[in-house]
Amino acid sequence: MKQLLLTYFLSLYIIVNGGNPYFIQFTHKNDAQTFRPEEYFDPKAIENKKALNLPLYDWYDLPVIPEFIQEVKSKSDSLGYTLRWFNGVTAYLSIDQLNEIQQLSFVQSVSPWLKREIVATSLLDSLGEEVVKNFEVFNWQLNTMGGNVFKSKGLNGSGIRIGVVDVGFSGLKKNKQLSHLFNGQLKDAWDFALNKPLKYQGFSNHGTTVSSFIFGKFDTIYVGHAPQAEALFAKMNSPGKKDAVIEEAWLKSIEWCHQKGAQLVNSSVGYIGKAYKHDMLTGDVCKMSVAGNLAARKGMLIINSAGNERLTKWKRLSFPADADSILTVGAIDCETGVQSDFSSLGPTKDLRVKPNVTAIGNPTWYDGYRLKEVFGTSFSCPLVTGFTACILQNNSSLHPMDLIDTLQKSSSLYPYYDYVHGYGVPRATLYFGIDSVFRGAPSIELEKSPSYLQEAYYTFKYLSNEGTQIFYQILDQKGYIKEYYVVRFGEDSKTGEDYGESPKLYVKNVDKGDKIRVFHRGTFIEKELK
Repeated sequence: MKQLLLTYFLSLYIIVNGGNPYFIQFTHKNDAQTFRPEEYFDPKAIENKKALNLPLYDWYDLPVIPEFIQEVKSKSDSLGYTLRWFNGVTAYLSIDQLNEIQQLSFVQSVSPWLKREIVATSLLDSLGEEVVKNFEVFNWQLNTMGGNVFKSKGLNGSGIRIGVVDVGFSGLKKNKQLSHLFNGQLKDAWDFALNKPLKYQGFSNHGTTVSSFIFGKFDTIYVGHAPQAEALFAKMNSPGKKDAVIEEAWLKSIEWCHQKGAQLVNSSVGYIGKAYKHDMLTGDVCKMSVAGNLAARKGMLIINSAGNERLTKWKRLSFPADADSILTVGAIDCETGVQSDFSSLGPTKDLRVKPNVTAIGNPTWYDGYRLKEVFGTSFSCPLVTGFTACILQNNSSLHPMDLIDTLQKSSSLYPYYDYVHGYGVPRATLYFGIDSVFRGAPSIELEKSPSYLQEAYYTFKYLSNEGTQIFYQILDQKGYIKEYYVVRFGEDSKTGEDYGESPKLYVKNVDKGDKIRVFHRGTFIEKELK
């Protein structure tokens, strides 16, 4: 029976000493002449920037003017984190203090931190004894993405530094599949709730589970694609404490990962709340989304879970998964190979493709005592992060946007996409051009029904490689998806009934210029609808 492992629906609108949290943004920074990037950045960060031909620093890296911070502090109940990328500081203010600070000449804007919820949801289910004795399940999981190909080519994340930003890392130091990290691969770990070095304690092991699907291994059996990668751990909040930090902790964690030389960051968390609306899913409203776009320009790719909201009232992506320059990961079911029922839906408000890709959202995990099945985009996300590390190890010259493009083009549905699968599951066989299915002859031929004017549908003529699912969609004349479906062979796409033939793909409410797109085992067909 499935039990709740982790569910955080924590209101992070905190009142401290009578004040509410506001972000104070300043008008300017000091001249850059005194800034020394080699003193601020980890040597790995300098190395990354040089490898990508990026400037060693930019305006966003310059420190916030300390006199501004002190002046705000003197007029506040207390301060939160200082954020270089946004040139400001969080302050807890009464209404009178707020009015006073707004009058300061060096204050550009004052904005309240919106009330929201942090969502890092997952379920678990214990597995049978026969599976416990067979850790080969981990090989199977990674091989759904071609992990055996990476392994045969010696690609394991070596030389790539990955930050993990999460809500807790309890038990990580004692977890056998991660113990090798403490032999030099773990470069730093910080608790941004308590602002001190991270202790692997507390009630949340969400980040521990997530990290297993990036770095985990048992001797020669890999749990994640990148067991030899370098690690950074950032605990971004402390759920349940009155002094729990809010969105700023995620932002501070991202700045820290950049400073410490992370090339990739796994963020298996998302934010939603009553203050947010679907119209805000534009990639430039939530500060986290803005930071995700900025991180990519600075050479660091954030890989974020799409969210687990499909069965909730919200249904859509959580923030910052809406950011253009964040690689957003949805989830598929390991048995059906198609969308998990919990995986949040795209697209963004401006109809960009989200999620970008998907991976197994119900993988098997070893908690130190037994194997368990865990559920959530929290866990499909790190599988993709490890995969991306192997791609970057193979070609270290790829910029973040090039990485996103490479991942999409190496995915199982490309060039097809929809708003729940994205471009499908990244596969090493596709990346290296050795996938036998996609190199084969076309698998289907699309045919219009004999009575198309009376009953508009298409059927297939099988040519080769008969499979199980057909993906199809209707696009408007601007190229945006109006409807999309996944149907199985022998299943009517309208009724869901099994009738033992190729499925009928019904098209309705068609306008001039609309098109149908169909994908099946490497065959991609596009036709204009009449």
